[in-house]
Amino acid sequence: MNPVAELFKRPPIHAIADEQLYDAQRKLLDHEAAAEHHAALAEMYRRRVHRLSQGSLRAEVIDPVEDTAAIDLKTGRRLRA
Repeated sequence: MNPVAELFKRPPIHAIADEQLYDAQRKLLDHEAAAEHHAALAEMYRRRVHRLSQGSLRAEVIDPVEDTAAIDLKTGRRLRA
């Protein structure tokens, strides 16, 4: 086959499927990272709302280990460290 015809040859189906699988996995990873970031922001604002709702404007000392919360992305449950 000549080089020009090779340029216009359709890629095999398995190559297209592999590329789409890779793209989907990459986008899943990107969105899970963004979800983790947003969950952390939501928790920060939840604490801020709680603190400000108490009527206390003084700075509170928060134990970073005891007060750390993570969210399980699959179940949505809040996990305490």
